[in-house]
Amino acid sequence: MSSTLESFRPVERKETLGTLVREQLRSAIMAGQFMPGEKLTIRAVAKALDVSLTPAREALFNLVAEGALETQPNGTVCVPEMDENRLIEITKIRINLEGLAAREAAPRLSPELVTKLEDTNEKLIEADEARDYTALRTLNWQFHFAIYEAAEMPLLSRMIESCWLMIGSYLNVLYPDYGQVNVGIDIHREIIKAVKARDAEKLEATIALDIRTAGDWLAEMIRKRAVNGAD
Repeated sequence: MSSTLESFRPVERKETLGTLVREQLRSAIMAGQFMPGEKLTIRAVAKALDVSLTPAREALFNLVAEGALETQPNGTVCVPEMDENRLIEITKIRINLEGLAAREAAPRLSPELVTKLEDTNEKLIEADEARDYTALRTLNWQFHFAIYEAAEMPLLSRMIESCWLMIGSYLNVLYPDYGQVNVGIDIHREIIKAVKARDAEKLEATIALDIRTAGDWLAEMIRKRAVNGAD
């Protein structure tokens, strides 16, 4: 069983089980907790979340329909892999969508939310120093979406989530190399400065820089994987 699935806790039965399973899997995919190409079986998901096969099957098939997962010719469900052209397209889309969310969120960022962002970023820095990249990926996701959700544009947030579902597994490819140069950490500090200043233009520009910088690194990593795979 996937080490990520083993870390899951049984879901609470307050909503439809299929919905709860789907949302937990969605969050894990966006936070980069699965590897590109990783296989997810109905039985493994059901066991990890202590549910029957039916809600596990429902969740996986819903995520396939959403494009977060894909079905191989033999029927196996897996996390999609990506080539450089698709990455470039998603990066351009993310810059526009997440830049819009950042710009709209800037005047709505309350002192409490600023404190939350600072706390999340401090934990992210601690995870980086400890080389705990599993925690870092989750904290990075929480950091960004705390800003985007402040825009109070749920449709836009859902569109951004769709992009993160396609890109999330490749956060595993970025680390540990990207973490070792602290580029992302430095950009996050600039994001915090823009948040404190309620500077919508700077926040939008810095979010775009964060996405573009990580995208450039990831494109290089994908090229290396392609070469190594060819060998």
